[in-house]
Amino acid sequence: MYISLRTAILAGALMAGGTPACAVSVTLADALARGAEASPRIVQAKAQLDAAEARALQAGVAPNPEIALEVENFGGTGPYRSFHQTETTLAVSQRLEFGGKRSARKAVARAERDFAALAFVRAQADLARDIRYAHAELRAAEDRASLARDNAGRARELVQTAGILVEVGRDPPQRKIRADALLAEAEAEASRAFGELLASRRMLETLTGIEDTDLSAIGDDQAAAPVSLPADTQTLDERLSAAERDAANARIRLAQSEAVPDVTASGGVRRFREGGETAIVAGVSIPIPIRNRNRGAIAAARSDSIAAEAELAQTRLDSRRLRRDAEMQLTTVNQRLSALSGLGIAQAAEAVRLTDIGYRAGKFSLLELIDAQTAYNSSKLALIEAQLDRAKALADLARANAQ
Repeated sequence: MYISLRTAILAGALMAGGTPACAVSVTLADALARGAEASPRIVQAKAQLDAAEARALQAGVAPNPEIALEVENFGGTGPYRSFHQTETTLAVSQRLEFGGKRSARKAVARAERDFAALAFVRAQADLARDIRYAHAELRAAEDRASLARDNAGRARELVQTAGILVEVGRDPPQRKIRADALLAEAEAEASRAFGELLASRRMLETLTGIEDTDLSAIGDDQAAAPVSLPADTQTLDERLSAAERDAANARIRLAQSEAVPDVTASGGVRRFREGGETAIVAGVSIPIPIRNRNRGAIAAARSDSIAAEAELAQTRLDSRRLRRDAEMQLTTVNQRLSALSGLGIAQAAEAVRLTDIGYRAGKFSLLELIDAQTAYNSSKLALIEAQLDRAKALADLARANAQ
């Protein structure tokens, strides 16, 4: 009940007036800055980058040496029942890595770190695109709601005028019925537009962390397009796929190095308790690679490398197509805006005004007035949609050119 009442109050405020005086107006630049600070996806990507850097640091560390203490010849029978015949050995062993394991680990960790760094940039670029979309959607929703509110106001005035003209006998009763139906349609459209406005506000709030029930978007309709990059410039997605390909190739070398057995060397001192003598002990341990030669892991790493190479090729095609599409879309929508922003809307608004005056004076019919209002509404909505499409095209182009 509380939510319904609150929504009804806000809807009434929207229907009665424009943007509330207490509304927080946010520019696109501010929304982008707030989103970069508050977005969990940026925090996640940064933490993953930090983790990759830590793994790169750890990858260069050699195995730890081991120390062992052995006591022999006690707890048995005869002279070995006591500790008089014991032999105590203190030894240190060290596993020696062969096959380039350490350098292979470092190469994989560096490649994964580079991938994580690019993934962090991609998260920032994706968030910026989403915020640009949400900001543009909110601006368009505000414009639609304002237009719908104005239409509802004009429809109410039209109902009053039609009622008067019917009472004085100038128009038949059907005209009043048609005006009532037009008012019902206008009020329904205003309610729908207000619902879209609320949803757009929630979306921008979610992306930016700005908590305000009357959030409003402001911006520059003539924002400049991003600087075009040379056609052969690698996109961010290409660089990310290339980093994954490099990591996959590095994992092949790591899998191959793990097939080479390591050697464990040990050395120490042995003390014979009975005579008090000491002696040096030394040993070498080498695994025999007759069962596990890591062939499965090597084959899997090679297949992953082939898949990563194919993904890079597909990403190159997709990302460059998306860049061209965004450039073409921006060119097209600029032409639409140029056509819609001319005298068309001003003339349509003037036609509504003159037809309304003529209708009140008995020179035009109600249907002619409705036609004039419909034409104006269509022109206004087309302009709103063109402005929204331009903002989205700019967002897509900025994302395609992200580096």
